[in-house]
Amino acid sequence: MGLIPEDVLETVRQRSDIVEVVSRFVQLKKKGKNYVGSCPFHNERTPSFTVTPGKQIFYCFGCGAGGDVFKFLMLKENLSFQEAVTTLAQQSGVTIPVVESPLQQERARRFKLYREVNDLARNYFRQILEKHNGAAVAREYLAGRGITRQMREEFQLGFALPEWGSLLSFLEEKGLKAKQAVEAGLVVKTDAGRYYDRFRDRLIFPIWDPTGQVVGFGGRVLDDSLPKYLNTPETSFFSKGRLLYGLHLARAAIREKGYVVLMEGYMDVITAHQHGIKNAVASMGTALTQEHGRLLTHYSRDVVVAYDADSAGEAATARSLDLLEELG
Repeated sequence: MGLIPEDVLETVRQRSDIVEVVSRFVQLKKKGKNYVGSCPFHNERTPSFTVTPGKQIFYCFGCGAGGDVFKFLMLKENLSFQEAVTTLAQQSGVTIPVVESPLQQERARRFKLYREVNDLARNYFRQILEKHNGAAVAREYLAGRGITRQMREEFQLGFALPEWGSLLSFLEEKGLKAKQAVEAGLVVKTDAGRYYDRFRDRLIFPIWDPTGQVVGFGGRVLDDSLPKYLNTPETSFFSKGRLLYGLHLARAAIREKGYVVLMEGYMDVITAHQHGIKNAVASMGTALTQEHGRLLTHYSRDVVVAYDADSAGEAATARSLDLLEELG
């Protein structure tokens, strides 16, 4: 990667509010004109880590770490300067004019494809749920669960029609090829070389990364078919064990309330948010991973585990509490 122009650096810096970026990793509390919290770079009992929004800098009076938003991300995520700038540029919608290696170009191409395909699929599923006669059963199901239209829109809920090639046809109309939809995990290719939609006759839940980018989908049947839930397959772009459902919507409330509510599934979180529990997220199942735990503690070290009150949920709660205790 070549040098990043100074004007581009400044644009990224201006669009990356340091309080917002630091709050993804540290629980901050407002104190006068500044924000304070426990330092993420060393263990301490008394918070000595300060963020000054007016100057867009941070400083720890305990260990001496300090700098701007780029420096913070470099230290927290073990990134190079250019990697930190690139990460923040992507999150803030700034294009960096750089020359990349063939391997980097291929990775960037794949990620751009995943984003494009997932955005198209999300919009398609949403339109089907709201307007298609074939989605009436899904609308009735959501109404029966007490989910309002506002929540449907906030969580971008959708529906996959029963047809084998409905989404694929839509994507092809948008200029995408079947193999690209396969690469993104939305379409399956058989051994005979035929293609079909992965999600069919299912209520669709978009899954986002912490910045709000759609990275995959979960699909739920509305009858007794199995499997009850189906997710986007694991790819370099989507890893369920590294994601918490609804986190991008819950970040502000977690910061405000000072703790996070951990739930099992999509509907748990949507229902919680509808009833004002905006700091709720889900592990999308009962298997809380080390990555989940680290992600949770980035936002708050106070976690209320609210898994289902059945035997599986109780066992998962015990495992989750042990894991969170290990992470501190």
